[in-house]
Amino acid sequence: MSQASLVAHFNQQFHQADWAAAHIPFALEEGKVVASFYGMRLESAFESILDLSDQVIGYQAQLSAFSPRGAGVSPRAPYAVALDEDSIVYLDRLIRTLHLLNAVGEGLTGRLFLEVHSRHIAQIPQNHGAVFESLLRDCGRSPGDIVLETTEPVFQEARHTQQAIANFQARGFSVALSQRGAHSQELDHLLTLGPDIIKLSRQSWLAAEVSAEAGRELAERVQQIKRQGVQVFLQGVTSRYQARMAHWVGADGYQDSIRYPVEETTVILVPGLGDSGPDHWQSRWGRAHPAYLRVRQDNWHQPEVTAWVETLDREIRRASSPVILVGHSLGCIAIAEWAQRAWADIRGALLAAPADVDQRPFFDTTPLRPLPFPSVLVASDNDPYLAPERARQFAEHWGSRLVNLGPVGHLNVDSGFGPWPEGEALLDELRAEALRAPSESLARAVCAARPVLAESI
Repeated sequence: MSQASLVAHFNQQFHQADWAAAHIPFALEEGKVVASFYGMRLESAFESILDLSDQVIGYQAQLSAFSPRGAGVSPRAPYAVALDEDSIVYLDRLIRTLHLLNAVGEGLTGRLFLEVHSRHIAQIPQNHGAVFESLLRDCGRSPGDIVLETTEPVFQEARHTQQAIANFQARGFSVALSQRGAHSQELDHLLTLGPDIIKLSRQSWLAAEVSAEAGRELAERVQQIKRQGVQVFLQGVTSRYQARMAHWVGADGYQDSIRYPVEETTVILVPGLGDSGPDHWQSRWGRAHPAYLRVRQDNWHQPEVTAWVETLDREIRRASSPVILVGHSLGCIAIAEWAQRAWADIRGALLAAPADVDQRPFFDTTPLRPLPFPSVLVASDNDPYLAPERARQFAEHWGSRLVNLGPVGHLNVDSGFGPWPEGEALLDELRAEALRAPSESLARAVCAARPVLAESI
């Protein structure tokens, strides 16, 4: 079928879905396929996957997303708009089909790496990959052409994730998992799930670029993976030196990332109940970085959720560049509440020791919807305001990377936290990810659909 015929074919299939809205999802514009979801515009981009001889062996599909008003937003934003688990499954298939249509239209050869959202995996009880296999065959492709990748496996449901991976592989798909940190425990867990490929994130190997010892540790990690019969690729390679490093450490290849224009980011500190005192790490960071903005609530001791969210929104609107939010305690819940009510160009959030408002009478309830931006949730084993199992639940629902610091209390002055350099390192990771500007392609008018996120409060 021609690309136009494929677009018409898939519009009919997706339009017939029980959950689907009344509007067709795909459109063909100047040879490119775009999709719409609740008024958001979705586009495809591709990065090359190369082997050690620098030959292209495949492509990593990436999502570019735009708000109903045409502003570039995080690729996670569409998942925050999805209203329930069924719509997550629909959206996830929609995005993979969008990438498939564009890969076919561009004549891309080799393996196509496509992300599968972890909540999609959790929602499907069995026969993982059956629906997408049929979509592939409509395009003249087979599962052997596809690598399905998840960056956030559902760690709480390891057995289900392992079975899903086995189901994908039984249909002929390859499966890739990403190690985002450098901890051996994370790698050991990923290997138990039985993937075909481990992708090492830029954060997990960047130290090896400047340290011989870190390089040796990376080489040992690569060999540990390969001894399990699993291929290893480095993500985020942006220089010839880094490409050569993939050779030196024995990786099977690397993902060649395009350099995007560097953008500045504005850091906004969001304190919790009672504000952060002068010795609190948030206050120390603010003094060390005068450009950081800080939320100042009218009433720090009798919080009211709408007032706190409106104050946070005003501070976000003041920012002259895309925003990174740094919340502590009740400030984290204010961020989650804001994300349900408003919209802005947020590039990431560091969420330190969120206060469980379901257990304490601060706000009404804890919002458990995906955040439309990358986030890191930092928790401890003995926080009086957040039990470890609730931290895991928050991270799963918000789509956050969970970092457990052990028995360190509420991550405040009373717990012994002053400067907190480890937190600054996590913030630096978020800012490094935010240095990629969104796609500069123009966002044209999207198909009319009901947006669920307001532009302002």
